[in-house]
Amino acid sequence: MLVYFGVMYLHWGKGCIRLYQEQGSQPERHDYQPRAVVLLSLRGHDPFLVNCLEGLLNQEYPEYAVKIIVDHVDDPAFPFVNQYLETHRHPHCQVSVLESRSVNCGLKNQSLLQGLSEVSEDVDVVAWLDADVVPHRTWLRDLVQPLQDESVGVASGIRWYAPREANVGTLVRYIWNSAAVIQMLAMDIVWGGSIAVSSRIFRNPRLAESWSKMMWEDTCLNSLATQLDQKVVFVPAVTMVNEESTSLKSCFQFMTRQLMNVRFYHSRWLFICGLGLLSAVAEMILIAELGLFLNQGNLLWLGIILSVVAFASGSVGYVVYRLDCQIRALLAQRGVNVERLPLSTVLVLIPTLLVYCAALLAARRTNHIHWRGVIYHATAPFEIQIVHYEPYQIAAKSIEQTGQSHSSII
Repeated sequence: MLVYFGVMYLHWGKGCIRLYQEQGSQPERHDYQPRAVVLLSLRGHDPFLVNCLEGLLNQEYPEYAVKIIVDHVDDPAFPFVNQYLETHRHPHCQVSVLESRSVNCGLKNQSLLQGLSEVSEDVDVVAWLDADVVPHRTWLRDLVQPLQDESVGVASGIRWYAPREANVGTLVRYIWNSAAVIQMLAMDIVWGGSIAVSSRIFRNPRLAESWSKMMWEDTCLNSLATQLDQKVVFVPAVTMVNEESTSLKSCFQFMTRQLMNVRFYHSRWLFICGLGLLSAVAEMILIAELGLFLNQGNLLWLGIILSVVAFASGSVGYVVYRLDCQIRALLAQRGVNVERLPLSTVLVLIPTLLVYCAALLAARRTNHIHWRGVIYHATAPFEIQIVHYEPYQIAAKSIEQTGQSHSSII
């Protein structure tokens, strides 16, 4: 099983690395600049929100509008954004509050649906990003380029973590995401943190119909694009770096939410889950047997097991290292220098494996999701219900301390 796992990652990794190499070898093309609208959904004041706004409002793009949809009038992000815009005006930036609230889909979906409903007929592309994304000056131009091909309906950026701090939770998230990115690129799992869709997608009524009943907005775009004979394309130039740190608990909750998204809305969930669980369990068993044979002095089996574990771990490590080098080179072209993590990061490989296994199991059985003061009851992909809502409060901890059970993820 581990040998198969290693071979798969080498195969997937080859395609990922080629994607970045082709990006670097081709001359930059920014000739396609359709009229675009960028949506930013806000709930709470993210640490990098000011950086996000600064980058978003200063794009090297001729005709684009920005629509910021804040969850509630009492949300701390609302006065912050308005105050920011007083000193950093943008001719086509509109701030609004979520007007109609549904209990049958995620809050981000509701904000995006409101933004889409206000898009004029002359708009050709709609993009959106998360508040923890810091867009570079050519972010929008880079993102929309693939959409000039009429067979492409979705252009997705890529999430990459480059943490400044090296605590356990942050390192586990970095290692897991690095390996997950390879699967995402191989299986067309798009990332809603930086994404653009053509009018062939966002004007189709199936999109609004789906979003109005779903928890998340991004992973489902692959199946929708397939139904409409459209392709999904990943844009290496829109590899967005996140430098935030996190705790181990928050990392586990984040991983579980990501895996729940795949479980609900991606056709290859069973393959992803099975491959992850079987590979992790197999590696843990082999590591245990490694200690047993070492104690017995059985050098033959000791060598065999060491070879298998080294091949599987080395395959993933090699691909991640090559991908990391490609991404660092890309970031250097933007003038962004990211420090390498210490060699001691390898000591977190086993904890990452354990947390990943736990997150996979949790994603299979979880039906309650807690996120920023909101509790969702999610029993099926299109059976979503908000069972508790309150405006976001920075210091509010009460709701996170209630309703927690074995089937809940915050």
